[in-house]
Amino acid sequence: MIRIIKKAVFAGVILALVGGAVWFWLRPARVTTAAVAMRDISPAIRGVGTVEAKVVVLLAAKVPGRVTIIAADQGDTVRKGQTLIELENAEARAELERAGANFARAQLAVPAQEAAVFRAQANLAAADAAIAKAKSNRMLARANADRWRKLAATGDVPQMDLDARVTAAESAEEELKSAEAQREAGVQEIAAQKAAVAIVRSEVVSAAAARTSVQAKKADTIITSPMDGFVVSRELEPGATVNPGTPILKLADPRSVWVTVFVDEVEAGGIAVGDRADLALRSLPGRRLQGKVVRLRRESDRVTEQFTVDIAFDEPPALVTLGEQAEATIRPAARRTAAMPPGAVVRTPDGLGAWTVVDGRLHFKQARLGVADPSGWIEITEGLAAGEQVVVAPGKLSDPGNEGRRVAVVAPASGRP
Repeated sequence: MIRIIKKAVFAGVILALVGGAVWFWLRPARVTTAAVAMRDISPAIRGVGTVEAKVVVLLAAKVPGRVTIIAADQGDTVRKGQTLIELENAEARAELERAGANFARAQLAVPAQEAAVFRAQANLAAADAAIAKAKSNRMLARANADRWRKLAATGDVPQMDLDARVTAAESAEEELKSAEAQREAGVQEIAAQKAAVAIVRSEVVSAAAARTSVQAKKADTIITSPMDGFVVSRELEPGATVNPGTPILKLADPRSVWVTVFVDEVEAGGIAVGDRADLALRSLPGRRLQGKVVRLRRESDRVTEQFTVDIAFDEPPALVTLGEQAEATIRPAARRTAAMPPGAVVRTPDGLGAWTVVDGRLHFKQARLGVADPSGWIEITEGLAAGEQVVVAPGKLSDPGNEGRRVAVVAPASGRP
């Protein structure tokens, strides 16, 4: 009997415990909620980066040689066109002198050859005159021969005189042929001399090109600054031997100095070119500089998931150091959007979201979030609408197994995050 009573008591205790557990589990969980609200979000997006320059130039040799002069050191201010580097150029000077002499000689050959053309043209003119005279002589000789033939036929002149007139006519014919041959030779001579003129003129052009090439080679031994700027670093010293492309000085344009910072991809979507920014440099503690976003790079780091933003100074500091650490607070223009307090954000393996309360039960909704306002509200770009109740600080209720669980709202948040 006692054993039966003990078993009954034990069974009662078990039932009580099970009932209590069931009651504890089924009782509504107590939660605090806040309403998703339409707000003017004025984000302050922070990023850390370095001072850089958009325009950075490496001065390098274009020809091999030995450096004789470096007229600037790192930190120096330089002007556009200022001679900064000189290479040994004795050989280049000698080549330039030879090229100049060849050019002068080629130029002198042109008038001499043109004079030969003039002489050939004069000879042609003389040949034309000789042809005209020979034609006249032939006409006269032919006429005399014809007249003497008629006289000889009547016996008025001896045969010997007729033969002399016929011979004279034949000689006049040969003289004309000789004059015409001389003229043809003159035409060919003019063509040959004109071709020679073209050759010497092309030699002048070739000599000029050779001289220009040597001048350029000599000019390459002198390196000037391509811009107003400052020397970032000096890589070599006089006496060093360089090859084409060997860096000697590194210059930067101070007008192109900016701050390159990295921000989280989650916040990057709200940034636009022209947004204002506060800048702080390690070398100027306590001083805030002003700037604006001038470039957004359209490729994030695949490892850090950060987005690169370039910010220009409104007024760059007098002295800047490339690579110096800098911080930026970017302030995009305010926009009205749905927002919720940060305590309601829940991170899951599938992404971000929040627990909502609908008809007294929990329902998880994924959401795409934007930037955070300095007051603490987080922009909602997708997934949640204004007026929905989200659970603030859900704690253990964040477990996915609580989907559909009954809850009791203790005290809705007052609207503050």
